[in-house]
Amino acid sequence: MNTVKIKPFIVSLGITAAEFVVFTMWGLSMNGGDEMGFCLITTYFLFPLTTLALSAYLAYESPVFLIPFLPIMLAAQNFMPYIIFGTFETGLILCFTLIPSALGIAGGLIFKKLRK
Repeated sequence: MNTVKIKPFIVSLGITAAEFVVFTMWGLSMNGGDEMGFCLITTYFLFPLTTLALSAYLAYESPVFLIPFLPIMLAAQNFMPYIIFGTFETGLILCFTLIPSALGIAGGLIFKKLRK
């Protein structure tokens, strides 16, 4: 019987939730003038890097969970700036979520193909 592994999805969801909470708390407690550094570190570096790594991990372990994972990651990356700054950055967030995700999925599937 072919079973779907749910553990990789739970791990990815937990990492995304923890990252969202930590970055949101960090953003809400920052001093005035730190916004640019915060956005560069979180929105343009750490969130895309995590998206790349988790997409590769899910593509390798259980690709069926990529379908619910991508909207969750998009929501987390879209609502964090809204909670902190009160604005949506939909265009940039789409670029910094979908491109790393596509690269991670391709890398995970290629690595899975090479391993088997």
